[in-house]
Amino acid sequence: MAQQEAKQPVFDPIKLERLKVESEYPMEKADFDELLYNARYCEMAHINNKGYPIVTPMFYVVINGHVHMSSIKKYRYKVHSVEARPQMSVCIHNDGMELRHQKSILIVGKGRLHDDDAFMRKVHWEVLDKYWKQVTEPKQRQAAFEAVHTPLRVIIEVVPERIISWDFGKMLQAQEPGVWFNEAYNFPNPGGGAVKK
Repeated sequence: MAQQEAKQPVFDPIKLERLKVESEYPMEKADFDELLYNARYCEMAHINNKGYPIVTPMFYVVINGHVHMSSIKKYRYKVHSVEARPQMSVCIHNDGMELRHQKSILIVGKGRLHDDDAFMRKVHWEVLDKYWKQVTEPKQRQAAFEAVHTPLRVIIEVVPERIISWDFGKMLQAQEPGVWFNEAYNFPNPGGGAVKK
């Protein structure tokens, strides 16, 4: 079967200026779930003690529909900030190189800290399984787990108050289904590489 031709984008300056994110270009449910559970890119934003928004990349897993991340007490300002000012957000996105393939989820809510050992073990094993698939030998897996599951660790759960998603292709009426993982890595040269000028 012949490959379907990509939709031609429609550049409407009035529409682009007045788009309503939640109602006019949210992600489709299947793409939303695929991105939420399987993306590797997550940025967490919290407010520091001087009132500045601080954004950091984080490993994350989804448990019971909520984003969970691991951090460290005493040595990471983000934990102290979340304790004092729990308002936070996370952005989860793919690496679509073309606008029609770029999709993102914004979760706005409050941070909840967990230091229960059994729950932290669950999160840390899931993080290990998600981000270090090349670590397969049992002794190596145990060593990796012990390096992550340490006494000063704490889990940050994002309790959502508002969730927004973007399918950027819909802005130009050129959306395509899918989440396009690894597209940026493979563009413009197979296997990745610097853009040639």
